[in-house]
Amino acid sequence: MDNKFDNFPVHLNNLKLNLMTAKELREAQEEIWEWIDEAEMLDDENAPDISIIDEARRIMGEIINERVDRHSDERGRTPE
Repeated sequence: MDNKFDNFPVHLNNLKLNLMTAKELREAQEEIWEWIDEAEMLDDENAPDISIIDEARRIMGEIINERVDRHSDERGRTPE
């Protein structure tokens, strides 16, 4: 049986962050967060390898950094 957590979604592996809109970045971040959350809730037998989860976290970190960078010059906005 194919488990959706065997691999991280392919379309999220090759994101061009500088070409994405703010909405696309937010949606990608939400999708990755949901994947990580669900993957971590699985028992060890069905969970993906920790290296896949770590890679998902790395990609999400890059998205967060891009979002922060874009908003850092706006008055009254904080990184949160």
